[in-house]
Amino acid sequence: MKINQLSKCAGIGVFFLFANINAQSTEKVIQNYIKSDVSFKSNTNAEFKILNEDNSASLKSNIVNVQQYHGNIPIYKSLAKAVIQNGKIVSFNNNFFKVSQNIASENIDRTEALSSALRSLDIKETAFEALDEKNEDLINLPDNKVASLKFYFQKDNMLVPAQLFFINQTDKNQHFATLVSLATGEILDNTKMIDECSFDRNHAGADHDHTAVASAKDHLLTHFNSKKSSDNKTKAATDASYNVFPFPIEAPTFGSRSIVNNPWDLTASPEGWHSNGSANFTNTRGNNVLAYVDNNASNNANGFSPESTTTSSLSFDFPFAESPTLSAYENRSSTVTNLFYANNMIHDIFYKFGFTEASRNYQTNNFGKGGGPGDAVRAEAFDGSGYNNANFASGQEIQNTLGNWIVQAPRMQMYLWDSGVTFKQRMFYNDPVLATRPAVNTASGFYSSGGGKYLMEIPVTGDVAVPSVVNACTALTAGSLAGKIAIVNISGCTNDVKIRNVQAAGAVGVLLHRTSSNTVTDWTVTSGSGINIPMIMIPRDEGNFIKAEITAGNVVNVTLKDLGVGYKNSSFDNGIVIHEYGHGISNRLTGQGYSCLNNSEQMGEGWSDFFALMLTNTPSYTATTGRGIGTYASNTLPTAGGIRGYRYTTNMAVNPHTYGDTNSTGGQPHAVGEIWATILWDLHWKMAEKYGYNYDITADPNSGSAKTLQLVMDRLKLKPCNPNFVSVRYGML
Repeated sequence: MKINQLSKCAGIGVFFLFANINAQSTEKVIQNYIKSDVSFKSNTNAEFKILNEDNSASLKSNIVNVQQYHGNIPIYKSLAKAVIQNGKIVSFNNNFFKVSQNIASENIDRTEALSSALRSLDIKETAFEALDEKNEDLINLPDNKVASLKFYFQKDNMLVPAQLFFINQTDKNQHFATLVSLATGEILDNTKMIDECSFDRNHAGADHDHTAVASAKDHLLTHFNSKKSSDNKTKAATDASYNVFPFPIEAPTFGSRSIVNNPWDLTASPEGWHSNGSANFTNTRGNNVLAYVDNNASNNANGFSPESTTTSSLSFDFPFAESPTLSAYENRSSTVTNLFYANNMIHDIFYKFGFTEASRNYQTNNFGKGGGPGDAVRAEAFDGSGYNNANFASGQEIQNTLGNWIVQAPRMQMYLWDSGVTFKQRMFYNDPVLATRPAVNTASGFYSSGGGKYLMEIPVTGDVAVPSVVNACTALTAGSLAGKIAIVNISGCTNDVKIRNVQAAGAVGVLLHRTSSNTVTDWTVTSGSGINIPMIMIPRDEGNFIKAEITAGNVVNVTLKDLGVGYKNSSFDNGIVIHEYGHGISNRLTGQGYSCLNNSEQMGEGWSDFFALMLTNTPSYTATTGRGIGTYASNTLPTAGGIRGYRYTTNMAVNPHTYGDTNSTGGQPHAVGEIWATILWDLHWKMAEKYGYNYDITADPNSGSAKTLQLVMDRLKLKPCNPNFVSVRYGML
């Protein structure tokens, strides 16, 4: 099916007309435009309210997000983007409805509607409370307090009253925006508010080419850091230094760590990186981001966050070392420091290009410059909800009809990557004699549909027990495995069934015994829903040995843990960090700032890749240089494609993508994203050819590189809800 056509949300169109309107209030300007423009015809009385207004320096215009209303109730996803210069409408991109006067009756209340939403998401209803528009701000609510907004939904020439619920399940790593009909309880729309970037666990595993690494390093300069350190004479609340992989170094395979001093931009971060204007912090916390360890996947912001090693000024100088024999957890403090640094750099750089408070950026304190408060990024290192992944939950920043804020802070989750690591010891005997046995290779499952419990550094210890049904394919007596680690034969049913059965019997962990072979490989678990104990697969001989010990009456006590020996850490892959933060930028700048990048040709993944490429350019790169994404995290050569099918380059013999390829992607987000990022990358090098290339996009706003990023950011602000390639391209032209 072809999808390269204008989306519905291009709506009435983009009108590049100058309305002869005197300078007046923004609302009056828009109102007069609607009444006078012929394109609205019989819809000249369209009601609306302003969502937010962004004074864009680059466009020399005010970008106004407009919401259509009927009475005092907004119409769902009926939106407009007004561009106003000197009191005149330059562009009014909208999908306003000709509103039907037929309104469905309300047959259920807000509480019943929430129950419908929870049932549709397979979430137990216990203790959830639906909050409606109130006289106070609703910021970062606990999970059981569900913020909601009332809308009309246009359906079958009728306005259907509906309630939109923002449902957050922190412990399950789920966040949804669900719209429920108040007429029937029907689910009218549902958006998963987390952008997942998971990949094949064994995507690639080539050895590093150290010659290529050295070559890349030789060409790197320190302009991103030294300029800001030396030119930034004004101190923030407290000086600070960080031992990190400084931008534009993409990852450890592209260059070395170094100390950077006061790298912030005081326009973007007026109190530096460790103060929110009312509180100062000595750990990796500030107004823009809180970076911490979340190895138990609790999504609790109280996880380990390294403290400064000095008191007179802040210093975050921690050791870093990695090898095939070292645990990734040895770099705990340096990992979080790099994650904190990278998030703040992205914040400050994109602030220069227009991602400011008024455009819904991520800050605790907005210093009176517009937007909602309380949504600094929560950046989680060593995230315990999986491997070979990274994701970003953009949250929301909404002002309701009473003028109060409904805000949910974003969450970035950065994982360990085990690509190319062939030997993984995860089971450890606690008996001194058994502990002398040779280490055993193990395998682990990947939950394809979410949920589940992965084994991390945090250990699980218990006596090994054989259940009464050795393959655990049928229900077991409750409590029969209480506190035990069950050893279960692999046969007869799917592994998720076995794990649930032993979990219900009280087991705290699972050893899946491959009785037919000593070769173990990672596998996919059908569903992780409801699974909250870890499991690993062990080979035939080791499983037979354990069972023989138990049969002989001996206690076999083991600890299960994954120390990440030889694993790569995506928190050191600045390209992946930028990519994830990029999801937050594109989501917040589209439509009402949430739920507007859900169509089959949405380009969120493409914008994120493009941002990563732009912030990790080096002086030596050219149009034909092949650029990968995530090459370090995926344990591949710096010159490889990493986690993408093709390297980004203008050389079509290396990257043959064209727009026509969108017809064969099936709407798969990463496939669509690769094509869009390829288009933007080609655009960048054409602009660089005309106006000059500068790897540091903050150095010269007139370079082709800076102009391209500014153009992309401006178009992000102007595009409609659920845009496609054609609508965005048209707007950029």
